Amino acid sequence: MEKLTMLDYVKETPGVLRTNIEQYAALVEPLMKEVQKKEIKRILLVASGSSHNACYCARSFVEKVSGLEVRIITPYTFTYYENDIKENDLVLVVTQSGLSTNAIEALKIIKKNQCRAICLTGNKNSDVKDVADVVIEYGVGEELVGYVTKGVSSLALFLDLFAIAYSGKNEYLEELKKAVHLNEEMIGKATNFIQLHYKEFSSMSWVYSCGVGANYGTALESALKMGETIHIPSCCYEIEEYIHGPNLQLTPQYNVIFFDGNDVASHRVEQVYKATRKVSERAYLISNNPGLADDDHVLSLSDTVSSELCPLVYLPFVQLLSFIISDDLHSIYQHPLLKEFKAIAAAKTENFVNYDGDD
Repeated sequence: MEKLTMLDYVKETPGVLRTNIEQYAALVEPLMKEVQKKEIKRILLVASGSSHNACYCARSFVEKVSGLEVRIITPYTFTYYENDIKENDLVLVVTQSGLSTNAIEALKIIKKNQCRAICLTGNKNSDVKDVADVVIEYGVGEELVGYVTKGVSSLALFLDLFAIAYSGKNEYLEELKKAVHLNEEMIGKATNFIQLHYKEFSSMSWVYSCGVGANYGTALESALKMGETIHIPSCCYEIEEYIHGPNLQLTPQYNVIFFDGNDVASHRVEQVYKATRKVSERAYLISNNPGLADDDHVLSLSDTVSSELCPLVYLPFVQLLSFIISDDLHSIYQHPLLKEFKAIAAAKTENFVNYDGDD
């Protein structure tokens, strides 16, 4: 059987998202049963890597629709430093593989604190089932690539759907469907955009990804994916923080990608993008501002959604850029000494299978 790639899973994503929206009541029902057991005032999401970034992608929408505060924390920090769980907290530990050692340790701490250990995962039959009180699948299906794509979008969507179910605001389902349509449109547009600027993208030595609001999650995932796959220094900054220090090392060789939320802050994003273009022609803006349609460094689509749902639309660009460039440059393969690193400090349990073939 032919091995699937990141590209295959990116193309699968719109179909998975549509199915999950159609079946959202059944998908979120297990989590809804948990919240009905007590009054909830805050959601505490414990996640790392792409799952952590997906939580940031969903946070703005969840807070807007549910009215609940959402806090995101990494498992390591939660386990060792910040695990004071309040009575009205809904604590959700997230791990797509269900094999992340830090997530398992976080679940143990929750149980030690006499709280309900709930895990959101892509595989309910994984190792977390031996630790968690309840394991809930969030609808990603199978994704046998270490550098997850489908899992990021499906996790963000699951959290969005939970907010809708919790609040009863079903009117937001139509906007989610629109976001999925634009996600599919982005796949084609992003591929063409990458080819248009292929010389620049295929010669990147370092890159900044900048976003704000929900798109801070998009920028986080952008930085992580390019670092993981293209194997170059890759940093994430909030838009305004980027010009408070990090921009001072700019040269014409720097690559900077801006994610515009198409909201009240868009004018500032555009300003910072244009300022960066004065230093480097390797600056790009993912936006839907019609006033920038003549700029070939701006990638826009036929329509837009609210800023809180932009990550569901923009993520394919991040994923395709990472895959296309790393695949063409064969940069995805890790240095042989990483085997020794993992033997000392493993991030996954012994049941983890690396389908990328570089271990």
